[in-house]
Amino acid sequence: MKKLILLLAFLCFCSPAFAARTSINKVIDAVTLDADPTSASGSIRVGSADKLSFFVSYDETEVGGIQVSVTLDVSYDGTNWSDASFYDYAGGSTLQTSETLTADTTTDYYFWMNSDLAVPYVRVVITATGSDADDTAIVSAKIITQEV
Repeated sequence: MKKLILLLAFLCFCSPAFAARTSINKVIDAVTLDADPTSASGSIRVGSADKLSFFVSYDETEVGGIQVSVTLDVSYDGTNWSDASFYDYAGGSTLQTSETLTADTTTDYYFWMNSDLAVPYVRVVITATGSDADDTAIVSAKIITQEV
């Protein structure tokens, strides 16, 4: 009986150590892309995150004629950036270097990085093409990190 109580106490005290810690970080907050600016970016230090995923929200205010391109950068110091590849549901197991969003309504795009990569900083870059004073897109981005 003592062993059972000790085992239960051990499990109760250790269970928080096995729980994953998830953090959601908004890095681009409803930026309107028009004639100026035509792009927005946001970065965070991801440190010891085991898993990284990203959500981009895109709302085009004009039908047709505008599109946004989503790319991902990584850095070892938060200053010097390099292009990075990612996965999404559309590409399946094929690495993507960018994704173009062209929907005439609100669109949410989800993508993630390979969990085998170790990077301390990530940046999402969203660039509009065909935007001007009346052809605009409102974009937001969130980076989700999880430490297991």
